[in-house]
Amino acid sequence: MLLTGGRAPVALEMARLLAAAGCEVHVAESLRYYLCRVSNAVASRTAVPAPAIDPEGFLAGLEQVVRREAIDWIVPTCEELFYVSAGKERLERLCRVFAAPIGQLRRLHSKWSFIRRTEELGFAVPATRLLADPSEWRDMMELSVDAPPADKREREWPDGCVLKPAFSRSGTHVRFVKPRTDGDAGRPAERARCGSRLPAESGYPWVAQQYIRGRGLCTYSIVHEGRLTAHAAYAVTYAVPGGACYYFEPLRHPALMEWVSAFARLERFTGQLAFDFIETDDGRLYPIECNPRATSGLHLFGNGERIADALFDPDSLGGTIVEPQPSASTMLALPMLALGWRSGTAAGGWRTWLGKLASARDAVYRRDDPRPFFEQPLMLNELRRIARARGRSIMEAMTADIEWNGEGEWP
Repeated sequence: MLLTGGRAPVALEMARLLAAAGCEVHVAESLRYYLCRVSNAVASRTAVPAPAIDPEGFLAGLEQVVRREAIDWIVPTCEELFYVSAGKERLERLCRVFAAPIGQLRRLHSKWSFIRRTEELGFAVPATRLLADPSEWRDMMELSVDAPPADKREREWPDGCVLKPAFSRSGTHVRFVKPRTDGDAGRPAERARCGSRLPAESGYPWVAQQYIRGRGLCTYSIVHEGRLTAHAAYAVTYAVPGGACYYFEPLRHPALMEWVSAFARLERFTGQLAFDFIETDDGRLYPIECNPRATSGLHLFGNGERIADALFDPDSLGGTIVEPQPSASTMLALPMLALGWRSGTAAGGWRTWLGKLASARDAVYRRDDPRPFFEQPLMLNELRRIARARGRSIMEAMTADIEWNGEGEWP
């Protein structure tokens, strides 16, 4: 089978899980250095054009690998998924592709259309607005944050809002806008600092979403024709501010699984499916966004937990759902070391951090497959070079050549 994308830790995890299950794993990637490049779990590595730059060359490269290695399945792991899906009909002349149709993926990937679709299906959602131009931006700010403190109950979103591009990933560009308080009297409105220029400058729409107090939860699932075959959930504890998590501890949450199962069934989805939620103090679940691809929840599964069957042979599971073991805590060791200790009381203090650091396994380092760990500095240097050349952050550079922001028209 062929994995597209080999740079992210979750791609490495997928390669190891499938290799341990007896699959012959091949990888197609556009970066020069990447984690799967040196993994013992990978049988062959092929350089392909960057899909965001040369989508036709990317698909042609995949076709060459499929023919050369007699590939029977393609499994995308990151945002190259959207380019694979756009060429799905073409690729499925040669092998099977574990990806939903591009129109469905676009609907779920967009932080605007996902909320609208979720609301249509009857789920509670946070108030969300599409900001397509500066005038809509200004109108939203006047309704949500410009009202005087005495009128707090009359504000549409009294706790403020979250601003983010309609198409984005890993928390990049996320802005939090807090309402004015009595102590802010005489200060300029928050919109003067955030600016009404952001939507126009971004080149694609933004959304403003009601800020909801509660704990962050994340899920990752494998789904076949609306039926869950694997599922994992975890709470957001250690994470880049406003962005991706780097510590993962399995969470048994029946209501969360029921929500995901119902959504997948109503969408008749097939593929990898992940969600971010906020759970309020009274137990209400609000979906924030959807990632219809592999995410870090995959790190919670071990070699004996039948992920290969969940992907390729769901009938063999007999209707059961593959779940991680309760003790399967995992981390990305480098960010956990560099950033985790700063979390303070928000994540239980430094003693809690030290205990979790000592007990969790690193998602990258393995004794029997150590080289990906030492590939990280090489990959980081390449990402720095890309970031400097494009005037972007390293986090943005990580996906600059594979990201997809809704280009193209599909039903």
